[in-house]
Amino acid sequence: MSAYPQTLAPVLDPLTPVQREAAMALGRVLVLAGAGTGKTKTLTAGVACRIQMYGMRPSQILCVTFTNKAAQEMRERITSVLGEGQAPFWLGTFHGLGARQLRAEPEVAQLHPGFDIRDADDATALIRRLMKAMDPDTVPEPDTGKKCDVRQVKTMGERIGHLKENLVTPEAAPAWVRGLIERRRAARQMVDVEGWEFAVRLYQIYQATLREQNAADFSDLLMWPTLALMNDRSYRDRWSQRFTSVMADEFQDVNRAQMLWLTYMSEYSRELFAVGDDSQSIYSWRGAKIGFIRNFVREFDGARLFKLEENFRSTHHILQAANAIIARDPGRIPKTLFTQKGDGQKIEVLTYDYASDEADAIAAEMGRRAAEGVAWHDMAMIYRINRLSRSLEEALLKARIPYEIIGDVGFYHRAVVKDALAFLMLAACPDSRQSDEAFRRVANVPRRGLGAKALGQIEQKAQDRGLSLCAAVTTATLPAKVRDSLLAFRETVSRIGQIPDMRLCDRLDTLLKETGYYTMWREAASEEGETALQNLSELVGLAEGFTRLQDLLEHAALATASPNERGRDRVQLMTMHRAKGLEFPHVFLPAWEETVFPGMGERNYEEERRLAYVSLTRAMQQATISSVGYRQGVSARPSGFIEDIPAEHRVTGWLRQQGQSKRRETGGRFRHTAAALDAMGF
Repeated sequence: MSAYPQTLAPVLDPLTPVQREAAMALGRVLVLAGAGTGKTKTLTAGVACRIQMYGMRPSQILCVTFTNKAAQEMRERITSVLGEGQAPFWLGTFHGLGARQLRAEPEVAQLHPGFDIRDADDATALIRRLMKAMDPDTVPEPDTGKKCDVRQVKTMGERIGHLKENLVTPEAAPAWVRGLIERRRAARQMVDVEGWEFAVRLYQIYQATLREQNAADFSDLLMWPTLALMNDRSYRDRWSQRFTSVMADEFQDVNRAQMLWLTYMSEYSRELFAVGDDSQSIYSWRGAKIGFIRNFVREFDGARLFKLEENFRSTHHILQAANAIIARDPGRIPKTLFTQKGDGQKIEVLTYDYASDEADAIAAEMGRRAAEGVAWHDMAMIYRINRLSRSLEEALLKARIPYEIIGDVGFYHRAVVKDALAFLMLAACPDSRQSDEAFRRVANVPRRGLGAKALGQIEQKAQDRGLSLCAAVTTATLPAKVRDSLLAFRETVSRIGQIPDMRLCDRLDTLLKETGYYTMWREAASEEGETALQNLSELVGLAEGFTRLQDLLEHAALATASPNERGRDRVQLMTMHRAKGLEFPHVFLPAWEETVFPGMGERNYEEERRLAYVSLTRAMQQATISSVGYRQGVSARPSGFIEDIPAEHRVTGWLRQQGQSKRRETGGRFRHTAAALDAMGF
């Protein structure tokens, strides 16, 4: 006979013994849930146990997640098990729950009822406006770029956010920053003293402005309730006594403010149920502190640790490869993933000379697998950074493989690429109405004073006289300065478009130079500017493969249409960070080179190791790792993470070439004979 009520049988019976024991445990509990070990199922069961087994009211359970999507999924799971109205009333994200707490008592943040919440864009716009209103002599000269440019505004916003994440008020900021500067100097680290001191002054003005506007930014939603919990005993008692249990998902990702908030909210009940995996802590750049999950058992007297190590997703070879990589993380809480799914196939490890070779080979292999019955959506390419997607997209386009980029826009969707193609179109036929949309897109990029009123005048003249917009510039009634600027622009694009025997790539490069488009992005001196210039360089290089503009535009149009067609069976492309929480039968991991992954410079090497672990454990049936010897003009060598995989769990080259492939159909519709595959180029 089970030791739990029969009403809980549907949720507890399917669990493994350790999952069940963890879900039923009370007190301070850490569930160390390895990748694919049933984390959400265990957390849901924990909520159900508290309600059905221990008699806790749903209104007195606080359950926090990191995303609204995760909160909704948990609510639906609990409702399906316990029925309507049984999900915790306080179930949501840190910011969402903090906002509810602040709405109840806004005075702790010196706000009034009905305060507004400023999103990230609003906050950035306010910081920019405040900086530009300050005496320019008080704004520090940045190392790169100009005062108050995009990069400097972003940096100051990040520093204000850093202060708030560490619960530093405007009043306490001067002393806190002095301590930060002293610590970094003592450690012989570089520190931007003038920039940090300016950030303190800006923070004080920024926060005062928010209060005047009766507004809070996202960081305020958690900072002020947490400070009140820390410093006001009656406030802490009032809130912690509301809850009989506090439960937290993705605990490896909490920052200092979130950890203190959870600790104080669970003080009265002494019930803190945390689920997470230190081996999947990959967000230190967002402020996550891995030490909170690793020190949980030492931090709380009587805390219990449960390790979920049985993986229900991947095969033995995949898990052994991931285990071997993560085992070299010296600070990890020891655990070893295992599975009942059998050995499966070894990790394929491939090397190529160039990125284009790598991308073409992956696309060809995807075509073969589709022909064997693997659905497109059961295949994913997971890479370290977004800029790697371009060559991969090109290969998929050439192979006519449908794909979708998750969490980013495709190469030909990017605004700078569309701008560049518009310059080419306008140069090709400035006097044709076919170029009108191109004119609308780039006539004021960089700014030439063309506002809505002036554009309206041009459009009216074009309509009256049957002209293109570019041609109508010569006769439209415009302010002298705007007219001169647009006439010069028209002359530039027309002249470059008429240069005979000019290669398409050279024409594009010349247009970008002489219209000032390159200069605009160089002067932006921001991460966005650097990315824009990289994309433009990629496009100019790509244009070398085309002799006719029509062919390039058609190629881009087909690429642009493809990822937007939702609901179709398609390969998934994404970064490693975006892949967390997802799973695919077939995973391709390109660009595992030292210069890319783990990468050079200031990257956290052990966090990069955890990214390797996360990436590999997305694969259910087969994982393929590849690298190249030369990428984007730089010589490269295979990532050291590859060597960490024991030889018995990997194979050099494609398994099919060695007669070891044991492909299993996963619902695809594409089946062809060997002859048909050869005809398709696979």
